Amino acid sequence: ADNAFGTIGGELAVHGIGGLCPPFRRFVSGACRGPAMLVVCDGETTEYMGSHEGCTQGDVAAMAFYALGVKPLITELSSAVDTSACKQIWYADDSTAAG
Repeated sequence: ADNAFGTIGGELAVHGIGGLCPPFRRFVSGACRGPAMLVVCDGETTEYMGSHEGCTQGDVAAMAFYALGVKPLITELSSAVDTSACKQIWYADDSTAAG
């Protein structure tokens, strides 16, 4: 899928998660060892393909994986602006800043 969950880099996110939440890193690194198998079915034929990056829709770890994966970006953006004048708002894969 062409969205934030599908494009976050797996290895980089797992590395970042390791510094923020080591127990979750162990879980995610085990779950992300190989590509998740995606099933595409049109009623007549079924095809399988591997998802090599990011999280797949319905993955129970997707929200935490994404949130911890983008935390370094959020921190970097926060240090680049006057946080009393500009606020970041993040919800799932949507973000905005105002101020």
